[in-house]
Amino acid sequence: MGRIVDSGVKYFVSSLEERLKPRPQELPDNSQLQIPEVSRQEVLSILTRYHGKIPRKALTLLFSTSATQGKRSDILWYIEHALHDAGVSPSEILVLVKSSVWNKYHGRADEDHRLLTEMKKVLENKFQEPGEGEEVATEREEPRFGNGFNIENYGDVLGKIATQPGWLVEGFWTKRSHGIVAGEPKSLKSILTTDLALSIASGKPFLGQFSVKETGPVLIVQNENADWIMKDRMEKMIVSKGLGGEIKSDDPDTLTIAFPPQLPIYFINQQGYQFNDPIHRALLEEAIKKIKPVLVIFDPLYLMFDGDVNSAKDLNPVLNWLLYLKTEYKTGVIVVHHWNKGSSPKRGGQRMLGSTTLHGWVESAWYIEVTSRPEGDGTDDVNPGATPPMSLVLEREFRSAGMFPKVELTVAMGGFNESTYSVEVKQHSKKKTATQSRNLGNDQDRIMELFSLNKKPLSLRILSENTGLSKRRANEAIKALLDSGEIRETSNGFEVV
Repeated sequence: MGRIVDSGVKYFVSSLEERLKPRPQELPDNSQLQIPEVSRQEVLSILTRYHGKIPRKALTLLFSTSATQGKRSDILWYIEHALHDAGVSPSEILVLVKSSVWNKYHGRADEDHRLLTEMKKVLENKFQEPGEGEEVATEREEPRFGNGFNIENYGDVLGKIATQPGWLVEGFWTKRSHGIVAGEPKSLKSILTTDLALSIASGKPFLGQFSVKETGPVLIVQNENADWIMKDRMEKMIVSKGLGGEIKSDDPDTLTIAFPPQLPIYFINQQGYQFNDPIHRALLEEAIKKIKPVLVIFDPLYLMFDGDVNSAKDLNPVLNWLLYLKTEYKTGVIVVHHWNKGSSPKRGGQRMLGSTTLHGWVESAWYIEVTSRPEGDGTDDVNPGATPPMSLVLEREFRSAGMFPKVELTVAMGGFNESTYSVEVKQHSKKKTATQSRNLGNDQDRIMELFSLNKKPLSLRILSENTGLSKRRANEAIKALLDSGEIRETSNGFEVV
């Protein structure tokens, strides 16, 4: 065994890391190089190998579908250095930048030669100013917005089938719409959206009685529940909906077996999906292209978003990307979210955790409140996993159809290895028509907007005159806001609580 000799020389970790770095891969001469054209799937395959090492900014730029005029040199130089620092091999960097919208040499006869020359400067650590001493390169035509906005004429818009109104599930979600299912914690949001997914995939009525108008594949992306919880819930609902198969015996010697149908439901379970991760978004988009779902469910928002949920600036890129998914792939989108803590009596959409941008964004929405919860913590020592009967109120809101009457639900689910799942549905007795509810909700919004601009109490006359509402409609909206606890009456008029 060799001896360890202390030579007295001190080494710093940083210097050792520098010495132990692998030597840069040798690149061929310019004359021998041919950089292959690769598909988006091959780009994803390369980037996935370096996931977590490449800066998010560089990934976002690589997945860009349009490039800012006059910025290609700067951004291409940044991407090449960011990839090199992350350990991506030079040959892979060349492939990635060649396929990006930032490739300013695209279409030139000397395209590969130019990219190689720039890559060698990166390897030699020559930090010259981007574009210094270079000829002006031909700009690449943008795949989406390079020639300006896609302007449609009157006939184009009216002729679109995708814009025809309709229901995905009658009275509960409009076709190919985007929206939110929100409520207080432990209000069975995931159970109800799973029931919805099973109904859409199978054609069986939602909650046992509401008809599905469009069936098709469903993709569930969820970061909250373990696989065995999802499996247990699905098994209970499958039995409840009559999808578990059947064995019949018409006579002692004959058995007739009806096997359970293979439903088109797909899952991405507890894999740390993040809305802000460009690779995750690209991988999900590839999955959507193959599955062609009519609905995609994301559950829940707070485990998929690492920005500030109170910041419209942080939320907007995610909400815009979800709109892109809906429009590009003609699918519905549901995001499961939470309410603010506390028992505020506001309307459901106003109680959502985070920026008011979320409420303004939705086309379809459910807001779920627990009205009767069983005593204890919801567990059963004898039968773990059981959900004793729980009473809920589900508020429905649709941009195209207004507010619908609230629905009372009583939901019960058996313990592990039990097949019990039941939903009792009861609509509120004092219900308005959809049009009346929509008008009343709009009137309340107009009044609350006026309150936001005035910090002092306002009289009925002032509210009516400044919102353009008749005194009768203003009075009805004020009564509803008083009932919900959003405003109160004082000796000087009405004010926000």
